[in-house]
Amino acid sequence: MRKFIMLSCLLIAVLSNTSHAQMNNGNNIMTQPLWGPVGYDYVEYYYLPDIDAYYNVPGAQYVYLDKKHWVIVKDLPLRYKNFNFYGAHKVVMNEPKPYMNYRANKVKYAQYRGQHDQIDIRESHDQKYLAKADHPEHGKWVSPQDMQDQQNRQNEQNRVTAQNKQDSLNRVNLTNAENQHNAQDMQNRQQLQNNENSHKH
Repeated sequence: MRKFIMLSCLLIAVLSNTSHAQMNNGNNIMTQPLWGPVGYDYVEYYYLPDIDAYYNVPGAQYVYLDKKHWVIVKDLPLRYKNFNFYGAHKVVMNEPKPYMNYRANKVKYAQYRGQHDQIDIRESHDQKYLAKADHPEHGKWVSPQDMQDQQNRQNEQNRVTAQNKQDSLNRVNLTNAENQHNAQDMQNRQQLQNNENSHKH
């Protein structure tokens, strides 16, 4: 019985770690906010050095320190209402509860305070970001199926063009061969006629 319990616990731990690894290796571009920086297929947290707050992408929640306690909310309090997320630097942190290392992060990333050195998702023209329904250029998005259909049509057009060129070349070659054959026949007939005339004389 004890072996069964230990085996069950081990199996649960393995499955848990596998699930967490798959989540980290996944893609959550669709849930990343428009003010997030481009270039990250998966993001667990953003750290915002300007206000010492965090944003959890999978949960769409902000985490900030309030009277020595971490508060997790859907919307930041009014004191942050004038904060420009698009103009602020965001540090991507793919680790559980990075705010527990608050002091170290504050020192490590202090250099990014006041910096606007990133391209935000809203500014990107990459198709993978245009797929987001809230992107201002979502209307320009081409779905993977549409892209495949477009590629198939282009491939078919290229095939027909190549076939037409080959058919045209074949007709030219055939015409040249017929002309050469006719010229040779004419030369042979002329030669035969000359031989006959020579024998008569």
